[in-house]
Amino acid sequence: MAVRVYTYSDAPPGSGLGSSSTMVVTILSAYQELLQLPLSEYDIARMAYEIERIDCKLAGGKQDQYATTFGGFNFMEFYEQDRVIVNPLRIRQNIINELESQLILFFTGVSRSSAKIIDDQVRSTTSDNTKALDAMHEVKQLSYAMKECLLRSNIDGMSELFRKAWLAKKSTSNSISTEHIETIADKVLSAGAKSLKISGAGGGGFMMLFVDPIYRLKVERLLEELEGKVQPFRFTQQGTQSWRV
Repeated sequence: MAVRVYTYSDAPPGSGLGSSSTMVVTILSAYQELLQLPLSEYDIARMAYEIERIDCKLAGGKQDQYATTFGGFNFMEFYEQDRVIVNPLRIRQNIINELESQLILFFTGVSRSSAKIIDDQVRSTTSDNTKALDAMHEVKQLSYAMKECLLRSNIDGMSELFRKAWLAKKSTSNSISTEHIETIADKVLSAGAKSLKISGAGGGGFMMLFVDPIYRLKVERLLEELEGKVQPFRFTQQGTQSWRV
């Protein structure tokens, strides 16, 4: 049986939103439905990871594949021997609404190759200089604190942790931030943004900002003057879905 596959994505390549992993997971999910394969969410995520990281030899982690497959708010744990545990978090709808009111997703106007930045990050964390490795450990510890803030409905705490996570992330590689990104950061923070963080590997792509709703319109107007685009978004509680038509 001949099959022709068409793909479409709202996110540009190199955006930092995990679009490549999302595309692989989506195609696998479609084939699962077409061929009626007995695959679980963990099976699909693992297979997508193997296609990208092992078969195609693209540098990167495995969080995007699992986030796409499972959907919603999750605390994911990665262990040795490729063992992964996805823990769903029960977040009240009013907290999700508050997050959406305070978060702005902004495309910096610059696409980049995440694999090159990740390779540089790996070199930094495996060198004799322990600064990058210490920063990586800090990023990990901050994830535990973020989970607690979410479960306790502490939005201000989340915003502060965003700021700390961005500083720690920049310390893992010189390729993560750029002069263009720092210029945007300086301007939006001066306009009322509380904190920000580059999504994905960094170097460009999308930036997520925490902004008090009082200053949201002011910050969005400022972003419109910069090279990029404010991207409307909503959180979803569902993962990848496939169906027959």
